Amino acid sequence: MELTVKLTPEQIKFLESSIDNFNISEWNVELAGQAASTRRFFRVYPKSESSESSIIKQKSRILVLWDSNDEDWPRFFEIETHVASTIRLLPKIYASDPAHGFILEEDLGAVTLKKFCLDNSGNLSLIETVYRQVIDALCAWHRVDTGNCNAITSRMMDVETFLWESDYFARHCAVEFFAKGYLLTADWESERKQLAEYAAGIPKVNMHRDFQSENILICNGRVRFVDHQGARLGPPHYDLASLLLDPYVTQLGDNSVGRLADYYFDKQGLSSESEKKHYYVCAAQRLMQALGAYANLSINKEKPRYREFIPIALKRLSSILDEHLPDYPAIRAVAGGLI
Repeated sequence: MELTVKLTPEQIKFLESSIDNFNISEWNVELAGQAASTRRFFRVYPKSESSESSIIKQKSRILVLWDSNDEDWPRFFEIETHVASTIRLLPKIYASDPAHGFILEEDLGAVTLKKFCLDNSGNLSLIETVYRQVIDALCAWHRVDTGNCNAITSRMMDVETFLWESDYFARHCAVEFFAKGYLLTADWESERKQLAEYAAGIPKVNMHRDFQSENILICNGRVRFVDHQGARLGPPHYDLASLLLDPYVTQLGDNSVGRLADYYFDKQGLSSESEKKHYYVCAAQRLMQALGAYANLSINKEKPRYREFIPIALKRLSSILDEHLPDYPAIRAVAGGLI
């Protein structure tokens, strides 16, 4: 894949106004990634620095291209400002241009948690150590006082949102991807409502909402988060399940997941036994949401790379339902039927 890209005159003008002594002839511009959405990311750094070294130097920046008409555009800035006043987890924003949809932000490098696990697949002890550091950061995120941040408090994981997730799973994964709409019985409808009501009743904190390994970076030995514009009030167990059952990561076994979940509950001063039901309900919700997304992206958004994560997510969803949620046999039958 070609990484080097050419910028438009407006993009160059924006960088010239935002970076001291920026001269396009003396800087490299490379593709730094693309989200599941339409956002694109370019790494810009002086040609005098190699790509690898520039990642950890102050002169390297990330140029984000994003339609500023997106309802999450203003949320992105408000949440970053609010969280930055308490903890340094999000990339610093240096400049923005809403007229053209440009953002210039801190470069946190290319070592996502997913990449770290792949690079260290033979060292489970090291991977668990880094996961504990991620959980430490997640605990700090969950403790952020959201009272003065309308961007966070105006959205909530309520019954309607959880029902949207299971419907998303049903439409795109069960019906479109597997063509097994017949599994979606009246009992399925009844149980998914019960599951949504249970999840919505769990006490809420500052929730990231998409806390998976591609949105967590290891930068200069510190854990950092990206893709934070979806933050809202919701059950902390949802973020924890997003992290520990992330289909992008296959290096963690059941024992590791159990140890790390207990580590989170201990850090938060919670009884792991009383919190486990909350965790498993949120895990089922999150995995259904992820499966809906993978199917939709691969079928309707021309992003076939997401197909490979469907079997992993389905297996994890089915295991959670089989082993920990006996009160939802119809949902269990759907997951098992898709497998």
